[in-house]
Amino acid sequence: MIKDDETLEKLDSVNCMIIQKKKGFRFTVDSILLVNFLKIKKAKKLLDIGTGTAIMPLLLCRKESIDKIFAVEIDETIASMAKQTVEINGLEDKITVYNENIKAFNKENEFEVIISNPPYMRLNEGKISLDDYRAGARHEINLNLHEFLDNGKRLLKNHGSFNIVYKTNRFLELIEEANKRNLYAKRIRFVYPKPNSVSDLFMIELVKGKKHNCKIEEPLYIYDENNNYTVELLTYYGIT
Repeated sequence: MIKDDETLEKLDSVNCMIIQKKKGFRFTVDSILLVNFLKIKKAKKLLDIGTGTAIMPLLLCRKESIDKIFAVEIDETIASMAKQTVEINGLEDKITVYNENIKAFNKENEFEVIISNPPYMRLNEGKISLDDYRAGARHEINLNLHEFLDNGKRLLKNHGSFNIVYKTNRFLELIEEANKRNLYAKRIRFVYPKPNSVSDLFMIELVKGKKHNCKIEEPLYIYDENNNYTVELLTYYGIT
């Protein structure tokens, strides 16, 4: 049953419904971008670390190349909302939501693919939201970068694919810490608000235990010169 502070909205691109809060944390374009960055040939098990509203599992639920999606969320209220979303769409056989701390998630070396839109701001950086969930989603309160990469490596199969969307101002830090853990960049795509602007996001595919000649893909622009979504973004939203 949908609560008074929640809303049920349509995801036209996958013909699914999603429950979100009317006010407070809602899914952002970051997750849309990461889903469309993925290149998955075949995955028996895919893991979403910090699934939030389960937006990425929903957007991937029609992929025949993915057998099963595991979605982990530490916040009890948000996890419950994500579970209800899965049930409303009849996707219990495809998506399972776990209300757990990823540091205690006991499925070592099980996943061919991991995806995540993790907290990207240090505790001493920026203003921390008064909303508990927003705070945890944006700031490294429950999971810092070191812990995030440690657990990603722990849960990923050897030569598995670890896909992350992250802030560009921490690009070098992420690369350095990933390499220390034998997680190596295979593909990188920088995201820009619009042409002639500075990149504020990037997406990266890391591979566990296997070095590659890293490919820098073409830039991705969110808005055009007229501040409208680019054709690529409209395609992601199923508008064109």
